[in-house]
Amino acid sequence: MRKNKVEIPKLYQDYFKQNQFTALTKIQEAVYLPFKEGKDFVAMAPTGSGKTLGFVMPMLETLVPKDGLQVLILEPSQELAMQVRDVIQPLAKLVDCRVQAITGGANPQRQLKKLKEKPEIIVATLGRLNELTQSRKIKLGNIDSVIVDEADEMLNESKLETVRQTIAQMPADVQMTFFSATGNEIFKDMSKWFGQEFEVIDQRNDTTYTAGIKHYFIEANSEFIKNALIREMAHNKKFLGIVFFNNSRSLHKAISDLNHNKTNFVSLDSKMSSQQRKTTMTLFASKKVNLLLTTDVAARGMDIDNITTIVNYMVPRDNSEYIHRGGRTGRMGKSGNVITFGNSHDFKNLRDFTKLDIRKVYLDHDGKITKKPVAKRKPVSVVKSKPKAKKRLRDQKNKGKRKHIISNKN
Repeated sequence: MRKNKVEIPKLYQDYFKQNQFTALTKIQEAVYLPFKEGKDFVAMAPTGSGKTLGFVMPMLETLVPKDGLQVLILEPSQELAMQVRDVIQPLAKLVDCRVQAITGGANPQRQLKKLKEKPEIIVATLGRLNELTQSRKIKLGNIDSVIVDEADEMLNESKLETVRQTIAQMPADVQMTFFSATGNEIFKDMSKWFGQEFEVIDQRNDTTYTAGIKHYFIEANSEFIKNALIREMAHNKKFLGIVFFNNSRSLHKAISDLNHNKTNFVSLDSKMSSQQRKTTMTLFASKKVNLLLTTDVAARGMDIDNITTIVNYMVPRDNSEYIHRGGRTGRMGKSGNVITFGNSHDFKNLRDFTKLDIRKVYLDHDGKITKKPVAKRKPVSVVKSKPKAKKRLRDQKNKGKRKHIISNKN
């Protein structure tokens, strides 16, 4: 473990001041020198602890302006790739360098046109990057450094081989760094998969940046009750929350119900176009809409200020999923709530696999968390559709009456 204290580099002092950061976080300090020294490493730290800035700062100091593509950053989603690009852009100007995002869903011709500006940094998702490397529109032969963000996700069974094939197109001495909030079995045997020895920088025990998050459980079994609870939360003016679903089917059923009952929200789905996803995130990030419904497409790395509440519509499948979802609130030490819906069996399982102090609570009439049971829930405005069978019967009767009136006239 390195003991040398790393101060905020002079190049970034104004940026830190503008963003009211007073010092480097532990992970930023821990990776700064290893990155600049060109070491290969795996870095793990809690969500919201500043990992992105942690690799951006030393990375920019290694670049040579106007010398072509030198750094590739791999991200698991379009949203995260765009977010990282937006973090890098103002800082890249300080060293006279350019950054470009290469993602699926975006206009490929526009991306190709922008590539002619010869960015020194590309932030990419695997699908679109592979299209452009296979057509030789992007060449990776001169890459100095590859950064794999959200590495536990990027090295899962479905993506590992593609990541390896992408890195295989780079020089043999390319610097490889991997960043993650949670572990992965592959991290224990990286040399087997990438042919190099990796230093491990593990800051996951640092709870400084997640201490403000409180974990709650509300007993809610039916979709009707869950949707009613969501509507009540959304009516709270101080609420800004994300509801996570385990699958698209459950997401779309909830969307249908909330639309039917005139709830103001936006949703995010992997099948949406790039422009639709961008519009959704803009509306939510600007606080024009205070409720976002999504699957785990938004669970990783998404950094939106002042999210008050994360809701798990169902119990997450594992601890990693719970950590990544919960990491969208309470970032950098701010306060936040994580609420999970389920039954008493789910409550026990959740506490067992997260090892967290999760408390069973209730929701009052104003959508606020309370420890006391609410005897009678305030009615939530529900638009009830008239039974179709009764409507058809009424129509048939009316039709019969009209025929009778017409025949009498005749």
